[in-house]
Amino acid sequence: MTELQGLIETDRLATLSINGSESLFWDGVANIYTSAIVWIPLALFAILLLIRNINPKKLLLVLIMVAVTVALCDQLSSSVCKPLFHRLRPTRDPYILNMVDTVNGYRGGLYGFFSGHAANSFGLASLFMWLVRDRWFSLSVGIWAIINSLIRTYLGVHFAGDILVGAIVGSIIGSLMYWIYYMISRKDRSRRNVHDSSLLYTRTGFMRSDVFVFMCVLFGTYTVIMISSCITQGLA
Repeated sequence: MTELQGLIETDRLATLSINGSESLFWDGVANIYTSAIVWIPLALFAILLLIRNINPKKLLLVLIMVAVTVALCDQLSSSVCKPLFHRLRPTRDPYILNMVDTVNGYRGGLYGFFSGHAANSFGLASLFMWLVRDRWFSLSVGIWAIINSLIRTYLGVHFAGDILVGAIVGSIIGSLMYWIYYMISRKDRSRRNVHDSSLLYTRTGFMRSDVFVFMCVLFGTYTVIMISSCITQGLA
């Protein structure tokens, strides 16, 4: 029990070190970053990336794996673990709630273990990393998943431990979904003709030009978020 209490205290300290800042700009960035609307273009390009690079016979199966990944991560967090563990969010924790910075008064629900945002982010990132198999793509979506998760701690609605466990669970689920996809689809021998060219295609046959466009949209979204935050703070 003493060791558990020590972990809880360490988690509180780590959370407070990440949570909040004195910058209205970064508060604005965090607020916009967590908006689903800003990520719609990237989601559409992710679907386009799959459509253009996955064999039509396998495409439906891949889309099902994506949907199942999101559903499992979300439901395991919200319907199983949060009601089971009853761990209060930082904004609800009586020991630190007065020290937690919030943005626009957002405090989240009552319980936060484990983070569904982190699970979904790392679940999708892991699945796409396995599907595409490109170093720079993996680095890009990995960074996206990390930022998308830690921003929840910045906003004060998740402990660092909630994020860590969510990231682990999501990575396992995403990898498991890829393994299931691989085991089902490997019987189909039809493959894209990659011409043995690593300059044009990734190890799994994705066109590098399509992967590059996807990463441009990702970093373009970051730029839009930054500019939007500047404009918002200028108007405020």
